[in-house]
Amino acid sequence: MRKYRKLLISALLLVAVAAAGAFLLRRVTRPPEAARLLPEGDLLIYANFRPAHLFEAGRPSQLEEHYKDFIQQTGIEFERDLEEVAISRQDTPDGRDVESSEVFIAHFDSGRVNDYFQKTAAAKEQYLGQTIFLFPHEGHTVRVSVLRGGTIAVTNMDSASPMHRIIDRLDSSGAPSLLESYYHQVPAGSVAWMICRIPAKGNGLQLPGGMNFSFHQDAVAVASLRYAGALLFRADFHTQSDADARELADSINAFVALSRTIGRSAGPKQADPDMKTAFDSVQAQQNGNTTVVTAQVPANLLRKVVSEVQIEGEAPATGKH
Repeated sequence: MRKYRKLLISALLLVAVAAAGAFLLRRVTRPPEAARLLPEGDLLIYANFRPAHLFEAGRPSQLEEHYKDFIQQTGIEFERDLEEVAISRQDTPDGRDVESSEVFIAHFDSGRVNDYFQKTAAAKEQYLGQTIFLFPHEGHTVRVSVLRGGTIAVTNMDSASPMHRIIDRLDSSGAPSLLESYYHQVPAGSVAWMICRIPAKGNGLQLPGGMNFSFHQDAVAVASLRYAGALLFRADFHTQSDADARELADSINAFVALSRTIGRSAGPKQADPDMKTAFDSVQAQQNGNTTVVTAQVPANLLRKVVSEVQIEGEAPATGKH
């Protein structure tokens, strides 16, 4: 009897460990809620700003009056309080404009924020118990709603449907189709990523210097940034054929080789060694119908960029006498 009891206990422990492992795996691999709430779009962007707060960039010394008023009334300082942002964008059917939706997660007092929107909104709507505030802006109706868990949703799409979809997803498992199809390709630990549908013969892939790589057929790009001693960039371009992937990889490598040649001709005194290291790390490889582009940005270069941003933010204040 004692033997069977031990076997039963061991089996129960194994089941418990397996269940816990499956739960943790799902937590790690599922998309962030901010991105999952988004409506459909051809471009999805996500950024986690929590690591950036470690640099303590602080508030800019010069603030626009409307932003200063916003801080005073809501208590929100984006430089300090913003933790996550997710964005969905798509062209309007006539191609003349861009519609976008954003989901922000931050530390804030929901009562103060709701009071601020109550005073400033042009109109209000109700949907499933959520208040949606309406603001006219540049020919669009911007809708804003304060959701649960320090979440604010914003959309400039003309109909109410996108905001309704965001609210619906608060209590469902739905997600944008691009996210469901490609999020599993975003490397674990990425602090920022982008999933983009690139139409055939559209604007293609734009590179500095006006160079453009068009796609013969529709493609999807999955790009990400993660930190592991250096900032690691990776972009996977999923094309419709091996030939398209090979053409894209060859074009990117040719562009990089040309840029390196131009950089060497400018002389060693012109080049920042960390910038050179970052640029020399750029590689493009074909893997079937996918082109993989990778690069590494050294930590020293990141520190320089942050320091320059901080100096520029302090310059107006120190320039006053």
